[in-house]
Amino acid sequence: MTENIQDPNTDALAKRKVTVTITFKPNKDRNFAPIDIQTKSALAPAAGMDTTLSMGKDLRTGEVDVAEVTTGQIPGQMSIEDAQAAQVSADGLPFDADTGEILEPAGEKPSGERIVDMRRKA
Repeated sequence: MTENIQDPNTDALAKRKVTVTITFKPNKDRNFAPIDIQTKSALAPAAGMDTTLSMGKDLRTGEVDVAEVTTGQIPGQMSIEDAQAAQVSADGLPFDADTGEILEPAGEKPSGERIVDMRRKA
């Protein structure tokens, strides 16, 4: 009973009820009376849960995507987990998820790389 009251998944204000039935069955001489005790409890049911799903169609594959909208997340907005899982920049180049640095294929120098001395006055 008390566990049900403390359970955060139940309605805090819901009434709980315990019914105790005591049955006496005396013998013919009335010097013994075995008893039977039965209890029945009516507890608060588990509270229902609401959530929101965001649905859309993946234009590349044509498949329907469904995802639960987490607290504070705007539908269509990427979560940090989504961004970390992507591992590819908007240009389609692989990048280091920890630093954000775009990774170049081994042995290739980035095209058009120019070192700019920020200390030099224009």
